[in-house]
Amino acid sequence: MSAWQDLVNGGFRVVHRLIRATEWTGRRLAHEISCSEQAVSNLERILDQGSTASQTLQIQAIEILTELALDPPINLATETKEKLINKQLKVFLNEGTEENLKVTAGKTLALLSKTATISVCIMSKYNNIADQVTEMLDAKNKIIYRTIAAEILENLCTHHAMDTEHVRDTLLPKVLTEVLTSKKKPPSEASQRQFPWWARLLMRRHLSVEQRRKRKSKASGDVDENPQQDDEENQHFEHNSQINLSEQKETHTATMELKEALLSLTLVICDKLIISADDFDDVARNVSSGEVMRRGQYSAHFKDQKFMETLSKASTIMSNLESCMLFAGTDCGAKKTARPLLSDLVKEAQALAA
Repeated sequence: MSAWQDLVNGGFRVVHRLIRATEWTGRRLAHEISCSEQAVSNLERILDQGSTASQTLQIQAIEILTELALDPPINLATETKEKLINKQLKVFLNEGTEENLKVTAGKTLALLSKTATISVCIMSKYNNIADQVTEMLDAKNKIIYRTIAAEILENLCTHHAMDTEHVRDTLLPKVLTEVLTSKKKPPSEASQRQFPWWARLLMRRHLSVEQRRKRKSKASGDVDENPQQDDEENQHFEHNSQINLSEQKETHTATMELKEALLSLTLVICDKLIISADDFDDVARNVSSGEVMRRGQYSAHFKDQKFMETLSKASTIMSNLESCMLFAGTDCGAKKTARPLLSDLVKEAQALAA
């Protein structure tokens, strides 16, 4: 069965690439598939399969049917379009769906919802669909899911008269809360150098010592140190650091795409006058005041826990060590002193807590 699925999946990939082509071959193939009841029926049957092994086939079937539905000259049957939309919504809104299938269903649904007729069909045939998609904007969901949900909602707002109360009380507050959050700079290699050179060295040595200790605990006798193995462990540590940096950059990029989608959705809400300017201003003020209150609570908690006193004591204890490090025999040089010093962090913390 798996060999058959691999064969069909490979064939579907070729078909999907061909029908996306603008040349005569792609147009003819798309027309022949849409005119073949057997071909369309087979694609629909794959959509109905629920086994884990068929998820790759479902992804290909969703993509092929979406291309056919987006091609005006083909005029895919309304019943087939409804089955496709129903499958996309079911997959995207289901929490237990596998990620690749869920992302494919969401992105293809976002493409379809750009068409006015399909967008109106979604809103008219599926009750509370706006509420369900709005829930996907919650922070508990993955960033990619939230971005797709924002794109779908933008299309629905563009082509359909959304419920004013829902937009004012639920959708817009969620969107503005995310948009108005503080922006963070993208991670960079320089951010890893914020720690003094001696702190990074201690972290590397700590890793090596811990690994050697674990090995010795399993052995019956003493184990001789292996400098070459230590170097390999340090290289492994550096490799992991680079992987973490790459993941941080991907997360930052995804976050920026989410905010871009939310800003675009906000623009559509304003442009379509779904709610009045006064209501929009009230929501924005409430969200902004809420952010200010939360930041005030964090600052009060920071002061109550006496973090400043603890940090100041640590600064006093470390000052002598840092002074020694400044004049130690290193390759850093006077102009390349590791920053920030702990005393600098104390000053920054005092300014933030003021």
